[in-house]
Amino acid sequence: MSWRALADPAVLRAGARIGADLRREGFRAARWADRLGWIELPRRTLPRLAGWRALGGELRAEGCERLLVVGMGGSGIASRSLVGLLPRSEEGMAVRHLDSLEPEAIRVERDPARLRRTAVLVASKSGATAESMVMEAVLRSAAPDPDGLQRRLLAVSDPGSPLFERATAEGWRAVLPGHPDVGGRFSALGPYGAAPAVLGGRDMASVLKPARALSERLRRGAAEGAGDPGFDLGGLLVALARAGRTRALITASPAWSSILPWVEQMLAESTGKDGRGILPVLLRGGDPPARVSERDFLIHFGDAGEEDTAAARAHAAGAPAICSTAGAAGATGEIFRWQVAIAAAAMGLGVNPFDQPDVEGAKREARQFMERPPDHRVGVRESDAAGFFRAARTGGLAVNAFGHRNSFAERAFARLQQDLAGRLGSPPAIGFGSALLHSLGQLEKGGPPGLAVLILSWGPPPEGDIPIPPSPALPEAVAGLGTAAFVRLQAMADARELARRGRQVLRLDEPASGNRGLDALLARLRRLL
Repeated sequence: MSWRALADPAVLRAGARIGADLRREGFRAARWADRLGWIELPRRTLPRLAGWRALGGELRAEGCERLLVVGMGGSGIASRSLVGLLPRSEEGMAVRHLDSLEPEAIRVERDPARLRRTAVLVASKSGATAESMVMEAVLRSAAPDPDGLQRRLLAVSDPGSPLFERATAEGWRAVLPGHPDVGGRFSALGPYGAAPAVLGGRDMASVLKPARALSERLRRGAAEGAGDPGFDLGGLLVALARAGRTRALITASPAWSSILPWVEQMLAESTGKDGRGILPVLLRGGDPPARVSERDFLIHFGDAGEEDTAAARAHAAGAPAICSTAGAAGATGEIFRWQVAIAAAAMGLGVNPFDQPDVEGAKREARQFMERPPDHRVGVRESDAAGFFRAARTGGLAVNAFGHRNSFAERAFARLQQDLAGRLGSPPAIGFGSALLHSLGQLEKGGPPGLAVLILSWGPPPEGDIPIPPSPALPEAVAGLGTAAFVRLQAMADARELARRGRQVLRLDEPASGNRGLDALLARLRRLL
């Protein structure tokens, strides 16, 4: 595992000084003592691997070919990253993830023939994540064999949470306890990330070794000559931010693409609060842009030998570049190193790395909208849009896309990101659906001033919406809503909460269905541009 940077020598020297200061200070501040369990996760996870492996063998023997992980934010992103990064070296189930309430995504997974061969793992640290509970209820209502599905239901949640207590009382197949001293986004190497990876045939026992080595270095400290597990990298992130480089343009080689959503959430939620933060921008076209602003820098993930091309391209465009490389066996070490680096960077920026104080507002607004649904119509004058994009050109832009993330949408938003980069001087961050509220949402509400947020929503696919059935895990007002209608309520709630906090917000809603609706929405947006 290694990383290298191309940047102004003064910034590199400042980063080294800051990294040394952060390393001396460490994470042992009293106010964080109850959130540091992630440091020991590589060691604490090892004794649990055999039990997860045995559980996977039992489920496969009973005909389970697939594992569907239902989870939002860190509860689901962590396992998606590990499953994508690690080679499938043992027998295991095919692993899929559901983190979208859009009907197209849910309809695929609730197909009766597919569901009959699927074990469903509901992951929620709090045990009360609304989107996860909705997806669970919809899947259970579609099961052709309710009793059979009950034997294929798994939960990962912290002891004492509503999900943990309910799953235990209802006799789910397995209830895997999380660690209360580990925050959701720092949980990748614990049960939220590692259990699905083991059930999917990943040999976690051997791939945890690099992370264990870094954990030991962190525990012993550099004073004993143990080396640096990530503080120098965190120091460079702080130095770049203090030099005005607060937007991280992030790319990855194909083998490393699954780490990107995890890094996005780690940066946004760990640093984006108290008016500070580093905005992660995943480049959907893959390559660094030919032109960048004075606020941008590049982070590239890849295998050894790739970093020179990415660094040279970014540096030629005028941006500092950080290139992080590791072989497949070092994936867990890479994750651990970036946990240290991002936590240290947040500390250097003067914020608590382990909380997310600004995510509750949009949830509160959404609950109010469920009781009294507002009008979906949104009026936008061209003069409003002109002022909005002037603000975005100065302070940066995030695009919140509340709609289905299919291949058509991916291509459309990749083109939109490139178009907006040309018009605004820097590419915008783009998040999809309810999941963005658990990632970019924190930084959008609590991060640096000046960021403008464009909220786009469009209608469900032509096949129609999927009703949410009644469930003891959900508020009564949710039952009867469609899942797509629920997402559009979230879009309105997000817009209202952002505006309440003084953000520049432009919301465009298109009632037309599916891809046709998205096409019409983006055509309208380009007219406003």
